[in-house]
Amino acid sequence: MAEDANVERSTPPAGEAPKTEGKKKRVERTVLRPYPKVIFFYLTWIAALVCGIITALYSDSEHAAAVQRTWTWVFLWVFTFNLLVVSFEFSRMLSVALLFLGLALLFLGLLLHFWGKVFGFLADIHPQADHHFFFFIFFVFTVIYALIFLQTRFNYWVVRRNELLHKHGFLGDVKRYQAQHVKMDKEISDVFEYLLLRSGTIIFHVAEEKRAIVLENIIGINRKEDEVKQILESYAVRLEKE
Repeated sequence: MAEDANVERSTPPAGEAPKTEGKKKRVERTVLRPYPKVIFFYLTWIAALVCGIITALYSDSEHAAAVQRTWTWVFLWVFTFNLLVVSFEFSRMLSVALLFLGLALLFLGLLLHFWGKVFGFLADIHPQADHHFFFFIFFVFTVIYALIFLQTRFNYWVVRRNELLHKHGFLGDVKRYQAQHVKMDKEISDVFEYLLLRSGTIIFHVAEEKRAIVLENIIGINRKEDEVKQILESYAVRLEKE
């Protein structure tokens, strides 16, 4: 009787689903959308909107010119940072080296007092833009990002348990690769691109193709890598059982 009582207590009540805590949800498919590098200019896009709103609020103020100059500098520095991110690849070692070099130059400049002379020319530059300029920049980026969004709806990759699909074109053309012939590598070559959008590159090695399939600027690279691995590994396990 004691054993029966224990069994009754361990059995979930009628209508209650059994607990599945700790179990990882199985991923049946995942979508990979490669993006162009212009997506990293989203900081400039946001900066243009913020600067436009602030300068518009002070457009009729007696401090309008000073506000415009201040926020024009903010926009230019954000834009400069974006240009550096897109133009160069900052690997882990290079980023650390540049950090220490920058700190060394900063302290050296403070000790020798040469920063004022080196960047003195900036004091003679007075860039100034009003809200019309910032809103135009924001509008241009908005149109570009809208077109990119549409493009990535018609050009993307799908990983399923038994195949890799490349869907492209407005007519929905599809190219298929068998999953057992697919191997995947992941690369995070740029620290700043990873920090901005957690992005990286996924490389597929397919037996049917002479060249590797390179998908650049995949957002959420680590999560996508885990999903692809889970899908491909589950398919390999299924083949072994069969």
